[in-house]
Amino acid sequence: MQCNGTPFSNASLANIINLNNLYIPFGSFASATNILFVLVVLSTKQMRQKYGAFGLLSFGYMLTEVGMVLLGSVRNKLISDNSYGTFSALDCFGRPWPYFFIVGGQLPAFVLFVMAGERIIAVFKPIFYRTYVTPKIRVIANIICVVLSVLSLLIGILFSYLNREVCTNPACSTIVSTGRIYGTFNYILIMPLPCVALVLNIIAYSGAKRLSMSTSMERELNKVLVSLVIAALAVILSVVPNIILWGQGVYWNIQSIGGYMYIGFCCNSAVELLAFTLLKEDFRNRLLFLISYGYLNRYLNLPEVTETKTRRNMVQSVPVRPLARA
Repeated sequence: MQCNGTPFSNASLANIINLNNLYIPFGSFASATNILFVLVVLSTKQMRQKYGAFGLLSFGYMLTEVGMVLLGSVRNKLISDNSYGTFSALDCFGRPWPYFFIVGGQLPAFVLFVMAGERIIAVFKPIFYRTYVTPKIRVIANIICVVLSVLSLLIGILFSYLNREVCTNPACSTIVSTGRIYGTFNYILIMPLPCVALVLNIIAYSGAKRLSMSTSMERELNKVLVSLVIAALAVILSVVPNIILWGQGVYWNIQSIGGYMYIGFCCNSAVELLAFTLLKEDFRNRLLFLISYGYLNRYLNLPEVTETKTRRNMVQSVPVRPLARA
C-alpha cells in the first residue's frame, strides 16, 4: 500500500534528529556493556552454569539496544534523503528495529520471571530445588524463553500483514508497525512480568533473610539480592517508560518526552553490568581478568576461576571398604 507523505516542519525534523543522535551513542554504549557481560558469562563453564540466565537476560537487552542504534541511524538516513514520510504498518515492519524491539523486550521479561520463580523454589523448597533444578533444567527453561519470544515475533509479523492497509507514523514503533491489538499484547508481556518478578524476588528475599537465622541460607540470600536488584531496575527503567509509550496518543499526549523514554532501556541494561560488578565477587574478578588479559591478576591477587561441581550441596556417596576380619 502506498501512503501519502506527511510533511514535517523543520523544527519537527530537527527534534527527531536530536533524538536519533541520542539513540545512537546511548544504544552503542549499552550494547557494549551487554556484549561484555555475555563474554564474561561465556568465558568459563562455571560462569555459564552459574550466570547463564543472566547472560541470556543481557543478550535480550542487547537486542533492544541494537534496535535503538538502527532506529537512530536509519531515520537520520531517511531524513537526509528526504524520504521520511508516512508508511503502512507492513512497510514499518520492514524496518529492522521492530524485530529487535519485540524479541529484545519480551525475552528479558520471560527470563526475569523464570529467575524469580527459581529463587522462590530455592528458598522455600530447597530439597526439591537441589534435586530437580539441575543445569539441564535451567538450559531448557532458557530455551523455552527464547522460543516463546520467537513465536511472539512471528505473531507480530502476522498482525503487521493484517494491518498492511493502515498508514502509520514513520517512527515505526512496535505498536504502530503491528497494530493496536498486538502492540497491547506486547506491552502486556513486557510490563506485568517484570513487576511479578519483582514481587516474587521480594518474597524470596524476605524468606531467605528470615531462614538465614536458623539455616545456611546466606549464600541464597546473596543470589536473591542480585535478582531483586535486577528486577527492580527493570521495573523502574523499563516498565515505567513502556507504560508511558503504550498510552501515548491514546490516553495522554506527551510527545515531547515520549521519544526520550526509549533511553530508559539503555540505562537498564548498562546498570546490570555495574550491579553484578559490585555484588558478585567472582563475576568482578572474571571481568577484570578479561578486560586486562590477566594483567591485573599480578597486582590485585585475583583468585583464579576454578571449575567446581554445580551440585556441591548434594551428599556424595563414598564407598566404604568392609572391615577386615580378625
